[in-house]
Amino acid sequence: MEINLLKKQLELIVKASVHLSNMEMQEWERLTNDHKSKGAGIARSVVLKDRSLWLGGVDQQTVQVLEADTSKLSEAEVKLIELLMAAVVGEASLPAAGAKKDDEHRSRQLGAWIQEQLEQGEDKANAPESLTLTTKMDGVMIPFLLGWETHSVTDISYAKLNKLLRSYFGGDIVLLPLKEEWYVLVGEKLLADLRDESDEGLDTERDMLGALSQGMYELVANEWGGGGFHLAVGDPIAPEQALVSTALLLRETLTLGRLFHVTEQIHLSWELRLERLVYSIPDAQRQRFIEDTGSQISLMQDEEILSTLDTFFQLDCNVSETAKRLYIHRNTLLYRLDKFKQETGLDVRRFHDAVIVKLGMLLYKVTNRE
Repeated sequence: MEINLLKKQLELIVKASVHLSNMEMQEWERLTNDHKSKGAGIARSVVLKDRSLWLGGVDQQTVQVLEADTSKLSEAEVKLIELLMAAVVGEASLPAAGAKKDDEHRSRQLGAWIQEQLEQGEDKANAPESLTLTTKMDGVMIPFLLGWETHSVTDISYAKLNKLLRSYFGGDIVLLPLKEEWYVLVGEKLLADLRDESDEGLDTERDMLGALSQGMYELVANEWGGGGFHLAVGDPIAPEQALVSTALLLRETLTLGRLFHVTEQIHLSWELRLERLVYSIPDAQRQRFIEDTGSQISLMQDEEILSTLDTFFQLDCNVSETAKRLYIHRNTLLYRLDKFKQETGLDVRRFHDAVIVKLGMLLYKVTNRE
């Protein structure tokens, strides 16, 4: 029924003027939540002390609202009008994707709340029940954070990204847009499924999380391009207890990964503990360490030395594996390590010296790339 005709019919019923207006979906949901209005999907009515509001139609992110003074109507009459509105407006006014739109809106609300807590430093806060997606956030979940350097969150379609990730994970996920990243939560059951299906000898949970992240990265990078796209993953969490603190951890993981491992796009939170410690060292202490190891730090400006040492440490100081990874002869690698020893007095094949050099490399990166 045409909305203006419906408005006139309501005026005849309530014997008072009925006002038609547009309202943001977010404002309508806040109003219905505040007054405990019930109903599947989007609530259809709000009864206040001296007036009532009825949902007249839905148009993307706005709703049409009919409002009238119903202070002189009985509860039964108000209920009858609600039934009339539901019958006349019908389910057609709520699109077939109404539930999906509702999910998206609630996801955006929850994402905005998490962003607000992060900005206020309230990382221990628990999400209000009115914002939680209870049917999807039940039990233990695996957290991911997606960040682009070349795209903003508004450049990426929620519906498209949600569909893509659901197809990859084979079921419902929680997708929350933050200010600069997408926060993704996936049911822990996936780990069990991956363990059952894997024939690659993935025998630890973190190995499986790494494999899961690799597949997710390739899928998203294929869709939106790999340039500037980074992915962070953390250990499974109980969302009701660690939603904000985990978002903070993963955001820090992205920052550390970009800073210390510029050639990598997937960053595992548990592999950046030393980087996290170095990043927290005050500037004065960093500078003192650099001054104490001046000759070593100066060599870090040599990209060949830096690349060689990075690979050497990644492969647990294994000379043969490092030579293979760098596509050089073993003797060439030994020559580079001996040359480094002659110029700095530090032999990275010795544990103590390797620790000093590793710390120096991390400090060099953080002081030159911040």
